[in-house]
Amino acid sequence: MGKAGLKRFLPLLTTAGLLLALALAFAATYAKAQETVETTTTTAGEQPVPGKADFESLVKECKAYEKKFGIMPDATSYERVVGPKALIIRIEGTIDNAMMDYLKQSIERAEEENAVLIVELNTPGGFVDAATEMVVSISKARIPVVGYVVEKWAESAGTMILMSTHIAAMQPGTIIGSVQPIAYDPTTGSYQPVLDSKIINPIVKTLCEHGATRGRNPEALVRFVLYNDNYGAEEALEKGVIDLIARDRSELLQLIDGKVVRLPIGETVLIDVNGSYEVLEPDLRIRVLHSLSDPMLSGILLSIGALALLFSIASGNLPGIALGGFLLVLGLVGSGFNPNTAALILIIGGAILVFIELYTPGFGIIGGTGIAMLVFGVILLPIRGEGFAVGESYAKTLLYTTYALGATMGGLTAFVVYKVVKAKRAPQTLWKLKGAVGEAVDDIPEGGTGFILVEGEYWKAKAITPVARGDKVVVVDKEGPYLVVKKAEESVEEDEAHTR
Repeated sequence: MGKAGLKRFLPLLTTAGLLLALALAFAATYAKAQETVETTTTTAGEQPVPGKADFESLVKECKAYEKKFGIMPDATSYERVVGPKALIIRIEGTIDNAMMDYLKQSIERAEEENAVLIVELNTPGGFVDAATEMVVSISKARIPVVGYVVEKWAESAGTMILMSTHIAAMQPGTIIGSVQPIAYDPTTGSYQPVLDSKIINPIVKTLCEHGATRGRNPEALVRFVLYNDNYGAEEALEKGVIDLIARDRSELLQLIDGKVVRLPIGETVLIDVNGSYEVLEPDLRIRVLHSLSDPMLSGILLSIGALALLFSIASGNLPGIALGGFLLVLGLVGSGFNPNTAALILIIGGAILVFIELYTPGFGIIGGTGIAMLVFGVILLPIRGEGFAVGESYAKTLLYTTYALGATMGGLTAFVVYKVVKAKRAPQTLWKLKGAVGEAVDDIPEGGTGFILVEGEYWKAKAITPVARGDKVVVVDKEGPYLVVKKAEESVEEDEAHTR
């Protein structure tokens, strides 16, 4: 690259570098603002840092909350019966926005069917904001929500959710606890335990407001946060932070049958289940969002996307810029970025890339990335949300219509791009005219150009021998838009001479 070219390129590179730096700074700032609750290694009984959250005052405040909700004595009068059906959902992996939407949708479904909702938990923790939203959703539910820890654990954010359920149960061999929050940075993979009272106190308050009012042990609730206490099923029952221990779903249904539960909305209900249940599976959007929220996957996507974007901008590689931007958006979604905004960005970006692909030679990263962005954008489109007053059947129809349109448009786009690529890669059909005999329409001097008629079509031609109008000509080659021709008699004479 010459000096002039370098001077023209440097402003673009500098601008791109500044934009990238701003994007990375935003991502890092946003990630640090997302306080996550994960298992930490603080020893039980270790005192908090002086000047930070105070254990004694927090316990005192938590004890002020009286048991008002949750399981009531059997003789308690009730206003209605919930059952006989139970719906079961399974919260696994990271607690994130996807799991939050999954829980909210399931609560709505259970309310419509007047069914008990059982939330099976097997999670190491997740985002505080998502967990808090789930806790509030449980408190607002008009049906009993039963938390049930299965297989391994319900640590940190999982414990927060369990403590807020109207009935808390554990499977033998599972553990709960370690609710101390951490500040996680997905761009570096590092995290730091948080002891600041500005962060700790709201979490403790949430546990007390939605746990102590269900009869959970106030001191244990505070120790979950400040000292990262962990309990097995038996110890949790002894400490008074759960209500039941059940070996499996069948036993859990038997134990909750006939229980009277007072809900935070003010109703007292009787659980009447006959042992039947239905498992509600998450939809495609929730599955994709949940997969992207895996800390390791989101960290990898952010790192590779940022590096690909940086080096591609530096080298002026458009395909690399497209792929890097796509990976960066997916990584941001996994780190807590609004999926609705991300869906819009992906759809617009994908449409632009497909448009560019149609007007550029070859096919590869640009077209493939564009189609992938369109597909992911359609999947992440919001199909529910506040502000919509539609019935369930209409919502389902809208959902399936959206998926059908997305699949159809994606398939059509892929077909069009395939045809374009096939046409671009196909050998030049004009080469089939080589050796064809035609007729000169114009007088064409040697080295000059004019029109000829070949196989019923008019073509511009360049003559390598003088050609008169009406002469027979033979196509010998092609140069750009011109067919290279010569008089047919010369071609025949040369062939005869060669044969002799």
